Amino acid sequence: MSTLLPWLLLVAFLRPMIEIFILAAGEWWFHTTFRQNRDLFSRYIIQITTVGREQDRVNEIIREIRSFPMTMNYEIWVTNEPGNGDIYPEADRVITVPTDFTCVAQYKARALEFSRIVRQHLGYDTADTKITFLDDDTSPTWEYLETAYAADYDICQGVTAPRIDYGSGPFAHFILSHIDDLRFHNCMTYCSSFQGILGRPLFVHGEGLTITGHTERTVTWNWRIFASEDLTFGCNAAAAGLRWGFFHEYIQLTSPWTWQAYFKQRRRWMWGNIHAIVNRDVLPLGAAIRIAVRYLLSLFTFLASGSAVVLILTDTIEVAGWAHSLFWCSLAVWLVNFGLSGWVNAGLRQPGVSSARFWTNRVLQSLAAVVLAPVTATFTIVALVATLYMGNPRSFEVIAKTAATSGQRERDRDRDGDGTTGTARDDEAVAGGGRVPASVAGEGNR
Repeated sequence: MSTLLPWLLLVAFLRPMIEIFILAAGEWWFHTTFRQNRDLFSRYIIQITTVGREQDRVNEIIREIRSFPMTMNYEIWVTNEPGNGDIYPEADRVITVPTDFTCVAQYKARALEFSRIVRQHLGYDTADTKITFLDDDTSPTWEYLETAYAADYDICQGVTAPRIDYGSGPFAHFILSHIDDLRFHNCMTYCSSFQGILGRPLFVHGEGLTITGHTERTVTWNWRIFASEDLTFGCNAAAAGLRWGFFHEYIQLTSPWTWQAYFKQRRRWMWGNIHAIVNRDVLPLGAAIRIAVRYLLSLFTFLASGSAVVLILTDTIEVAGWAHSLFWCSLAVWLVNFGLSGWVNAGLRQPGVSSARFWTNRVLQSLAAVVLAPVTATFTIVALVATLYMGNPRSFEVIAKTAATSGQRERDRDRDGDGTTGTARDDEAVAGGGRVPASVAGEGNR
């Protein structure tokens, strides 16, 4: 066995130790460098983009926001597709994307582009307008919205945390919640550093993405994409010289409820990213390279570290004692990172829950995150390989966001005998320009 092989494999074990320094650097940047200036902004739009199948959840999100002691004037917009739920009594404006609206972008990006044109017609495409985008499974904290509004950046976002029903039953959702622990860790590590320190994003999540009207007018959502609209927008904003920022407040998400939904979600992410990486009219070359390298690095880390463990245990390779010590130290850091993810993700306290129950659950979920760390890491790679094998969906497949809608879709699927439930239809976009009916552009709901 070559003497180089042990070191090539063991270098993968250094990644957790490297990441902890990157995480610390990102936190340092936020606490020492992040700029806020509320006086720069006079208008705030909080937009929830939905297909329309989660009407109850969207109304719940709106009520949550209305209950916050917000210190600025704001409007809540809902953008949805025709043919589904469109009753949002506490929204300021409900925009239903016309079926005859056409542009280069497809699916969610098409809906976002239509809402951008509406804002353009209203004169809301200026630097003093702030827009925060939410999905129909997203609950922002009050602190998140206040920080996003005041942030003195063209584009910024905070930390994603799968806090909504985190670790709750059924068993599949419990496991999938902990598989999402890595999402929090990746955001704390790579979003904070690449968005904050470098101003060149590696990840961009649509949940909580906050931009100015000027940024939206400059970049637009009208790219040749069917998914990964957030990554496309964020990377092209950086390429256009717009300033990126990152802050440590939480945007609270919901993990998938079923394994089918999990693979459907990851498949959309994977192939949306692949489409963006290989097409220069979607992503700039620099952004495509760093995102592709990130995928290769994740695959190398998993395979190399796993192979090293097997080779060491079978005495196929030998390493020095100090290298063993370094391995155990790195493993401890890795497990602590997962424990931290579990602690934060279990930190949403629901009304009526006693202190004893809340803190007991938080400790148990943190321990579960540590125990399930190998499962989380493994399924991240399993999802990567499986979704590659499944092929390009060429559509924006929408998953259920609550236990109730997940159960209903399972019943509908059993009744109909097909797997089409949950796929965003009614929005087959083709190349062309978008037109906005005057009634849509000029009328609000309130």
